[in-house]
Amino acid sequence: MSLNIQFVQASETTQQLVHSFIKEWENEQDFIEVKTSGSTGIPKIIQLAKAHCIVSAKNTLSFLSLKENDAALLCLSMETIAGKMMVVRSIVGNLKLLVTEPTSNPLIGIDQAIDFAAMVPLQVEKIIADSSIQLNLIDKLIIGGGPVSIQLIENLKKINYTAFQTFGMTETISHVALRKIGKETEEYFTALSTVHFEESNLQLKIHYPGILKEALLTNDQVELYSPTTFKWLGRTDFIINSGGVKINPEEVESKLTTVINVPFFIAGIPDERLGSKVILMVESEEKINFNKEQLKKIIGSFAVPKTIYYCKKFERTTSGKINRINVLNLLSSMNYEAIL
Repeated sequence: MSLNIQFVQASETTQQLVHSFIKEWENEQDFIEVKTSGSTGIPKIIQLAKAHCIVSAKNTLSFLSLKENDAALLCLSMETIAGKMMVVRSIVGNLKLLVTEPTSNPLIGIDQAIDFAAMVPLQVEKIIADSSIQLNLIDKLIIGGGPVSIQLIENLKKINYTAFQTFGMTETISHVALRKIGKETEEYFTALSTVHFEESNLQLKIHYPGILKEALLTNDQVELYSPTTFKWLGRTDFIINSGGVKINPEEVESKLTTVINVPFFIAGIPDERLGSKVILMVESEEKINFNKEQLKKIIGSFAVPKTIYYCKKFERTTSGKINRINVLNLLSSMNYEAIL
């Protein structure tokens, strides 16, 4: 079955990457090779079984009620799992694939209706800032590959648009659960078909017949509502233990998006007195004026950063995520100020 592809403002390199992957998908090997994002370590090449990719693709198509000849938009890098899986879904579901350059606003130059698209949060934020009405071109939009902020959800609400936030990881190939955000916002993620969950000491355990041989214990803290629904609380490997108080950086970051409009993240670094102290990493050459009392009201006194570090430009992974590990390794060369 030949894939119906239309290239719109896609560079020759992007076109070549798409065609190259299709050849890899159609060859005699029973696996494909992908590069991990490197957001929690050194990027590496891994092999994914094509049969597992098909299971994942079919479950996404079913969950979103996508049908043959629906139009899908590929606007993610073909060097990522997310980009490759958009092609796989199009092949498996016999969708019409529209390919554009993976830019910050991939809808520029597009004026046709799109049934299905996948984007990272930064792309959605840029589209809303440029011309939010463009999002109405997309019937079903999934957002993943990075943290979805409270501010982004609020912005989606303001324009009366509902999207789906994804939850997944490399081991599960793609997402295993989605939740509505925006005009309709759900507190919980809902599992794809055949997927079910357990909770062990607040950590999520995933069962995915057809992809996982055994249950996968994750580093994600959750509140389990049922075997197929959960509320995500944060990651255990990012938890900061400061003076005996456990602080979830992602929860703090989500709240701070209401007062910080440049890229940033929260982290913990060793401290003789506290064991670990909270710091704020900001991508900016100019210092930001913070009101300590205002911060306390937003995130609580224990989560207020002891020090702010300013970096001209954060290093990012190929999928656009901030490479926290490498950025933290450069602390000694950054400008900083204490706010306490």
